[in-house]
Amino acid sequence: MSDQTAQQSIPLVVDLDGTLLRTDSLWEGFLSAWSACVWLPLIAFVTLFRGRAALKRAIALRAKLDVGRLPYNEAVVERLRDARANGRTTVLATAADASVANAVATHLGLFDRVFASDGEFNLKAVRKAEKLVAEFGENGFDYIGDSRADVPVWRAARSAFTVSSTQPNGVIRIEDARAPMPPAKAWRKMLRVRHWIKNVLVFVALFAAHRFTDLSAWQSVIATFAAFCAVCSGIYVFNDLFDLASDRIHPSKRNRPLARGLISLPGALVAASALVACGLAIAFWVGVWVGACLLSYGIVNAIYTLKIKRIAVADVSVLAALYTLRIVAGAVAITAPLSPWLFAFSVFAFLSLALLKRAVDLNRLAADEPLAGRGYTGRDTTFVNVFGAGASLAAVLVLALYVAAPQASALYSNSVPLWFALAIVLYWLMRIWQRAMRGEMDDDPVLFATKDATSWVCAALIGVCFAAAV
Repeated sequence: MSDQTAQQSIPLVVDLDGTLLRTDSLWEGFLSAWSACVWLPLIAFVTLFRGRAALKRAIALRAKLDVGRLPYNEAVVERLRDARANGRTTVLATAADASVANAVATHLGLFDRVFASDGEFNLKAVRKAEKLVAEFGENGFDYIGDSRADVPVWRAARSAFTVSSTQPNGVIRIEDARAPMPPAKAWRKMLRVRHWIKNVLVFVALFAAHRFTDLSAWQSVIATFAAFCAVCSGIYVFNDLFDLASDRIHPSKRNRPLARGLISLPGALVAASALVACGLAIAFWVGVWVGACLLSYGIVNAIYTLKIKRIAVADVSVLAALYTLRIVAGAVAITAPLSPWLFAFSVFAFLSLALLKRAVDLNRLAADEPLAGRGYTGRDTTFVNVFGAGASLAAVLVLALYVAAPQASALYSNSVPLWFALAIVLYWLMRIWQRAMRGEMDDDPVLFATKDATSWVCAALIGVCFAAAV
């Protein structure tokens, strides 16, 4: 038998989770099912007593995985295509449940055979190695894996390959020339470090109260800012974990690290939990009521993630409330009374920004096209645009009434510059709504502002106006 014939007669066996997929199908299914059933963790815990194979079957039955949208490792897919082109037998051997494995095999159309867990036996590690040896013999197959659980299979294979940094002696690393991004960048993007700018809202009450030289107030607000940054990053990760399916069909969100399978789902879950716990600890250190504000923020966010975000109008109302809660927390941190003027302005301004975020998505849709993961269709575009622009005008009206009210005269020696600040705020709101309706804005108006030179100029001018008014 020639070397080429011998090569063609050797099956190529590929693992699924972490190898053919950049993600883990069990965790994908668990998160998908959890979003539909809040009691799933308890159900999973009870089911686990019957074994991991039973757990995988139970989750597979409850989950609604779209295998066509899962992040595949193109380097492995190309190996499979080459093997098929050369007449080799290709095999998918995975510890995932058979229903998931068969769905992936059907979607790709690159496998001759599929070996998977069946609800009773978990086809992993030694069991997988024994199954493959029984089918193809010792050293009778090539195997591509990714983890330490694959070591017994690598030992039984003729040629062993890995797609991860797990590389025991004799195992060949498959390099992916199209590796999406470095791990550090992926984590930074997942934690939304750029979004921390939203948390500067906790400083608003300090400036509104003119307590510029109060060092203890600065200490409390800075700690509150750090607490919000930690909790918000954790919540962003939780949101991404539950939004995997809808993010993958979104024009920009599909590039998020978790949607692309660049960070492990259990690792992300642990990091999110640690961030939330750390943030809450800092908040309660600042003060009980600050901790209560941040805890409320987290609880409302959880309810939003699991339910409210799919309810039209309610979703943007909650988003506006969460923005406003940052200002409330800042006021509580320095024990300063929250001005009803500031509160009213914040509600309308943040409602406008929340509606703007939805408008950006809706303006891309056809009339009858639904917005994935949300309770809107393209027919809601006019409604969202009109109410969003109206909320902007209401915010400016509240600000105008405040400037003309006695309270402003008590805090500011000259109210004339405040009218210029009001005009700049009106201009900025009109401009971002115009950009959104033209389809010239990112999916987050706050991030758009951080990258927009005109927005920075407007912010600087508003600061100058308020300083002149003092």
